[in-house]
Amino acid sequence: MDHAIRGILFDLGGTLMTFTGDWDEVQRRGAVQMAAFFRQRRIALDEEQLVHIFLAERQASFVRAIETQREVLGTECLRTALEQLSAPPAAFGLISEAIRIYFAPEEAAWQAFPDAKDTLRRLAAVRASDGKPAYRMGVLSNATDDAVIQRLVNRLGLRPWLSPVWTSAALGLRKPQRELFEALLARWQLPPESVVMVGDRLEIDILGAQQVGMRTVLITADDVPSNQLYRDAIVPDATIQRIGELPALLAAWSEGGQGIR
Repeated sequence: MDHAIRGILFDLGGTLMTFTGDWDEVQRRGAVQMAAFFRQRRIALDEEQLVHIFLAERQASFVRAIETQREVLGTECLRTALEQLSAPPAAFGLISEAIRIYFAPEEAAWQAFPDAKDTLRRLAAVRASDGKPAYRMGVLSNATDDAVIQRLVNRLGLRPWLSPVWTSAALGLRKPQRELFEALLARWQLPPESVVMVGDRLEIDILGAQQVGMRTVLITADDVPSNQLYRDAIVPDATIQRIGELPALLAAWSEGGQGIR
């Protein structure tokens, strides 16, 4: 049976891009700018309270999403905060624009790994025996706002090689839910053993892919503390330090190699 790799599914953050700021500072700065936006639109709100309630709701939503494996959108958190503040009706009509302002500092802090675009370009150039591209390539990312991810993929110049770019915000469920991976396999019409998942989180990316029979590659470019909790229970097929190592690994697999543990 032919078990050649035909598809590559990437995580985004920590895999193709890295966060360059201080997370808490960036989140607070975005919330402060968002609160100021309402004032600029002449919406009477307690800005300090809005920042406090919104950030607390964001934190609680992360925990809730992990527990339920269902995504909680940033817009939902803002709506909840506005309701708690008994905001005027006009504020609710500005939620989408306000959330974009909130995410702007975070978007600016995400940068592609130096070798990300070159790696995608190299993989896209690989040809199968029939002369067609050897790999389908796409993204599956846990995120609380789909538009943020789509803008990042565009700004970082990754779009030409990636289809689809799917997020938990758009799909509702979060990795490692197997339904997400099964949907990708159905879209590509590929058997699981012919698709490899490349990601930085053992309990999210690697576990999710393994549940449906996909091959897995863990990337360790960014430090992920939670991986230490799962390293004995969740073992990827291979581990690489940089995304630029992926083409050589896949070439070794295609030649019958076992990859790098």
